[in-house]
Amino acid sequence: MKNITFGPIVVAILFLSLSQAPAQTEALQWKLEKDDRFKATLVQTSQAKTKVNSRETSIDNSTTLVMDWKVIGRGNDGTATIEQSIVSIKLAVANPAIPAQAVKFDSAAKDDVVGNYSKSSKILLRQIKPLIGLKFIVEMLPTGEIQNVVLPPETATAINQLPETVRLRKLFSKQGINEILGDSSIVFPTQGLSPDESWTVNKQVDTPFGKFTHRRIYTLGEPKTIEKNKSTTINITAAMIANPEATSLDSTLQGKLVSFAGSGELSFDIDGGFLKTSSFSNQLKTERPYREKNIETIVNNTLQLNVTKK
Repeated sequence: MKNITFGPIVVAILFLSLSQAPAQTEALQWKLEKDDRFKATLVQTSQAKTKVNSRETSIDNSTTLVMDWKVIGRGNDGTATIEQSIVSIKLAVANPAIPAQAVKFDSAAKDDVVGNYSKSSKILLRQIKPLIGLKFIVEMLPTGEIQNVVLPPETATAINQLPETVRLRKLFSKQGINEILGDSSIVFPTQGLSPDESWTVNKQVDTPFGKFTHRRIYTLGEPKTIEKNKSTTINITAAMIANPEATSLDSTLQGKLVSFAGSGELSFDIDGGFLKTSSFSNQLKTERPYREKNIETIVNNTLQLNVTKK
């Protein structure tokens, strides 16, 4: 019997399988250079519903921040130092059951618009105005991990002078800035990935209900060319995982975290090396005792970030 050679067939099959396999991309990174400038618009909305027996209350909150980002330094390892300044702040807080208590203002509004604000809104706007133009410094690795947030003395002083009832005081604290930027951004793996591959980022967090692992799973999409630049989308799912061995013994007195789930999508400019958009939503359910009653709270949050290069 003659020997039959399968070499060409094997090569053809191997070539076909390789051509159909998803191509691995280069490691995704921010590519920021000194003097790069961006406009960033961050919109955070939340609705908190609290139920005690048959009684239910609801608080709606919306905050819009417009910021200028200027890269003022870049280290040899690619770490970018970004000066972020506040351009405008828009806030709306309302209880649908008590419309008269609503607070609403926009620091960029014209005088004739401000003139129609409620008295409480005008007072709050005057208290917020000193924040406009203030700066804070963010140090970020090329992977997107935030290394440090620095509040210059004048910024820290202005924030500390805000009334404690204003949630912006917490938002603009060093921890608040770190958290909100971290929630709207992403930490890339150091190796390249193929489309549909995933990676996981775990972060330990302390809550009134104990210690948890905040787990985010990212899944890379197919690269696409948009306006001559290659971009990709990244899908996100998030969960909170309890750490029983580290949970506070008195956390049951504070209540418990019933559930947490989140999802979202990011768009990253691969060629330009910056995050273009980020959209993330989550729902948090908690319970806590109050005398002989049980208070149930459901909070729905959304966070939208849009970044354009100047």
